[in-house]
Amino acid sequence: MEQPDSINFLESNKDWLEFNQLVSRNTGNHYMKMWEDNAMANHETFKKHGWATEFQDSHEGQTVIMLGGSPSMKKQFDKLRGLQNDPDFVMVGISSGLKILLENGIKPKYVMIADADPAIARFWEGMDMEMTKDITLIANLCTAPNMIEMWKGDIKFVGIFTDNDRLEKKIKKKYKPVNGIGHFFPALGSQYNIGSAMAYLVFGARVVIFVGNELSFPTRESTYYADRKDVKDSWERRPQVDIYGKTVYTNHMFMALKMMLEDFLGKLSGDGYFFNATESGIFGVSARFGNLPWIQQFTLPMAVAQARSIMRTGEPILDGFIQKPSMSEVFRYATQ
Repeated sequence: MEQPDSINFLESNKDWLEFNQLVSRNTGNHYMKMWEDNAMANHETFKKHGWATEFQDSHEGQTVIMLGGSPSMKKQFDKLRGLQNDPDFVMVGISSGLKILLENGIKPKYVMIADADPAIARFWEGMDMEMTKDITLIANLCTAPNMIEMWKGDIKFVGIFTDNDRLEKKIKKKYKPVNGIGHFFPALGSQYNIGSAMAYLVFGARVVIFVGNELSFPTRESTYYADRKDVKDSWERRPQVDIYGKTVYTNHMFMALKMMLEDFLGKLSGDGYFFNATESGIFGVSARFGNLPWIQQFTLPMAVAQARSIMRTGEPILDGFIQKPSMSEVFRYATQ
């Protein structure tokens, strides 16, 4: 089987060009006015709260658990509740998955939001916003102001790269220096992916566990989110191999998000441990390469055990893989 290039995963991946071309090129044109208006409107709130970079290395030595919103999480709520007060673990949620977490007694320390469209407030319909008092919202500067105004807890902002010169100049002028350091944060396509990058680049965590990140549908008819139907459910689906080698279905957007996060983690793979504990879906595996060696597939209990071992001894446990490590992986772990 062909071996993936972890450092240049997208550039060297023959599948990426096809999916990249199929993802809409009109997103920027469609949302640009909205992004500009939102960024300018959020400035007063920003002045009261500041940058997310204030958290630089605040969770060094801990493990971040990234919480998505896909159906597989329903089976993991009990385990997640048992971890939320553990000082070794920091939970990061996303705006689209927050409601079901709170309804099931799980309160992340941080919630990522990057949605510019005010209609996205539907994610929080019926949610008790008083429950957000102890949660820090990390918001893209271009987030819909109505979402930020609803938040009861602390808020920190992040300036995310947009590849638009006009918007970039406006933000640089209004928010100088961007992110407190004069640089935009990487744009990785979704708030889940951005949160994953923040776990490493800002929080300083070197172990990241991914939960609720299926990026696929078990069947052609199933819904994506754990608690509701969504417009994503109607998009064209294509067959794709999952982490067990079975056929599931994904769409072009999910495939692009998957590849972007895999590529980002591949570039960090010499200095971090990345465990997919979604226990289903397509993240970290492909028909072309099989299991990507820099993203290990674990059950959530085993991912937690691995993380504890790394945090305490600096070494992972070599048993318990959903997909057993290759000899090269075993050698790499044994010699670290």
